[in-house]
Amino acid sequence: MGALITVVVPIYNVRSYLVECLDSIAGQTYPDLDVVLVDDGSTDDSGEIAERYTSTDNRFRLIRQENRGLGAARNTGVEAAAGDYLTFVDSDDLLPPYALELLVGALEQTGSDFASGNVALLTSRGLRQSPLHRGTHRITALRTSLKAQRNLVYDRLACNKVFRRSFWDKHGLRFPEGVRYEDIPLTVPAYALAGSVDVLDLPVYYWRQREPGAELSITQRQHEVRNLVDRFAAVDSASRSLAALDRKLKDWYDETTLVNDLRIFLDLLPDVDQAYRERFRDLATDYLSRVDERVLDRLVARLRVAWHLARARALPELVEVAAASRLDATPPVVRRGGGRYLRLPLLDAGHPAAPRRLFQLGPGVRTEVHEARWVDGRLHVRGLAYDVARGAAQPWATARVFWLREATGRRRILRLPSRPRRVAEAPSSVPYGWSGFSAVVDPRRLAGRDGWRAGEWVFNVALVNPGGPQRRTLGLGDARPGLPARWVADGVRVVPYPHRAGLRLRVERPQAWVTGTRIDGNTLLVEGRALTRPAGATLRLARTAGVLWRSYPVEPADGGSVEAASVGAGAGSSPCGVGWTARIPVAELVAASGLAHWSPLVGEVGAGWRVAYADPDGGAWELPVAAGFTGARQTVGEVEVLARPTDDEVLALRVLPPGPVVHAAELADGMLLFLGELPGGQHDWGDLRIVLRQRTGADPNEVLPPDLELPAEVSAGWRVRIPVAGGSGLPDGDWLLLYRQGADASPVDLPFDVAARRSLPRDVAVAGRRLELLPDREREAIRLTPLP
Repeated sequence: MGALITVVVPIYNVRSYLVECLDSIAGQTYPDLDVVLVDDGSTDDSGEIAERYTSTDNRFRLIRQENRGLGAARNTGVEAAAGDYLTFVDSDDLLPPYALELLVGALEQTGSDFASGNVALLTSRGLRQSPLHRGTHRITALRTSLKAQRNLVYDRLACNKVFRRSFWDKHGLRFPEGVRYEDIPLTVPAYALAGSVDVLDLPVYYWRQREPGAELSITQRQHEVRNLVDRFAAVDSASRSLAALDRKLKDWYDETTLVNDLRIFLDLLPDVDQAYRERFRDLATDYLSRVDERVLDRLVARLRVAWHLARARALPELVEVAAASRLDATPPVVRRGGGRYLRLPLLDAGHPAAPRRLFQLGPGVRTEVHEARWVDGRLHVRGLAYDVARGAAQPWATARVFWLREATGRRRILRLPSRPRRVAEAPSSVPYGWSGFSAVVDPRRLAGRDGWRAGEWVFNVALVNPGGPQRRTLGLGDARPGLPARWVADGVRVVPYPHRAGLRLRVERPQAWVTGTRIDGNTLLVEGRALTRPAGATLRLARTAGVLWRSYPVEPADGGSVEAASVGAGAGSSPCGVGWTARIPVAELVAASGLAHWSPLVGEVGAGWRVAYADPDGGAWELPVAAGFTGARQTVGEVEVLARPTDDEVLALRVLPPGPVVHAAELADGMLLFLGELPGGQHDWGDLRIVLRQRTGADPNEVLPPDLELPAEVSAGWRVRIPVAGGSGLPDGDWLLLYRQGADASPVDLPFDVAARRSLPRDVAVAGRRLELLPDREREAIRLTPLP
């Protein structure tokens, strides 16, 4: 790449975290760094720690100034920046090794004004997905915009972004000084000002959550009046900026603040003193005076009532309603006439600021996909779909119809067989225990009368109630299901995949595929076949979809002859292409992993690349694996290199610390049995321990039980039995699967290969409890909950 990026690091009394932060910057796989450290008047030895980096690494510079706050320190860093690109790292947070390489690589490829990556929350128990970024960064979207992806208004951090310096200067971007929440007044207008932005699904920023007993971060001090004042000031500044640019964008943003940013303080009202409540009332009334009333009416009933009361300055009534409508409250639904209403205080009081219409539950459909699995050649999709006002207390409560609609071509529609399914219920205002569904897709129906052709299909659902049908595309909710692809005929694949609008199917006619991989000395050999001679073709490696990392030439094999070969399981044998080979230097993969400078954290994605085949005419597609594909696995120095298929059956390369990989999973007699291989080399795996760690929830101060450790049985491979039934079984909760070699080693993630991820049902009943496997990229978690 060669473009210089300036990394601005404000520093103030962070001696406990600073070394870890600066090491993560120094260890970036992107080398062209200009790191500006701004010591904002630290009274501990943070400045001296920073100075040590400037004396040993000429990429680091140190500026000292009197304490002026985070916004001023960042602005000082920007004024001193020398790079073509600009990013920010708070001095208690971390970057994964590939972060800047990925963000700058996207911008160099697309020309967008800035790039934004996913965010993981960092705790002492490892990493977990940032809830704010779960929806915004679910999938990679290059050259998108706020108008095209409305939920980007939830992405308010500055530190998960790389800005083009020319864009920054053109619009005079600058952080506000002397206040908290400096990011919001800058990042929200930046999204509106940008011609295009790149949104990447990989986490590029590890946002530390302070532990109990440590100094709380700003976002953990919600009860302070200054926090209240500064948060209102920040969102109001962003809202006013959007009003000057685009009124519709302002309305979208106002809606998200009332649901998210300001909802936090609304929930606190029953627990704070009268002075805090009155300050909230004054700030809320002022802010709401500039919010279109139609925005309030779009909110769910519990928030609609509360914000209308706030707008009317009805403080006692607002506190009463806030207590009954907090996130942890479950007010019941009652009938009034022909409608359904949320039973909150004032429902029948006739209060002028809270007429009954505000309490009514309007139409709406919630959908979520829990699992997609191939059984006997058919795709089974399981999830939930229900009317949020009516719920689904019985299997006959709502008639549901599922169908696929062809997105292109003749726009055919295929009705799908389905049946209701019972699911575990979380606290809710309406019962929805029978909201689950199972729908089945027979892929043969996707072929037209003239045979198979490439195309896309959209999943749709309609709920048929007495009030009429409600239709929508089948959304994914918060779930990240593993979405497996299959060869369904010779040369034809069906691929379920997540789309911003929900679940879709893609029918592919691949022009090339991979048959096997092997490591020969210092080279990873990738072997495959293509429908046309591969002269001029390349293999492209990308950490995330569409962002090129490296490309390698493809060479003809077998003399370029056409041979008979069967592409997919169950496909007929037919002439299907010429052989080819590509060579990837293993040393380049190892160097780009960043593992030489990094101790992997629990929950870290690690170094991985998806592999695509590009023909000389500019066409490119991710490289599917054929039936009988052979993967490669080899220890190289202190790491392992693996070439394995992903859930959707395309070739992926990974570099990991050497360790066990789960290859098979079984459930029998109340036990989960995991089996796998161990890497080669000189490691002694006799003290291998499988670690189960309860996953953190939304509350960073939550007290969680200690890790549970089980010794593995080690011989040629390894196995472990995890009790999931009976009094000695694993307690209820979400449990991450980790391992450690020896009692003193730090635990790391236990990776699963595709066969293991598919060998157990995602959702089964075991001795009165529901057992679910929760896939997230290359890792798994076990969820145990009581059966309803």
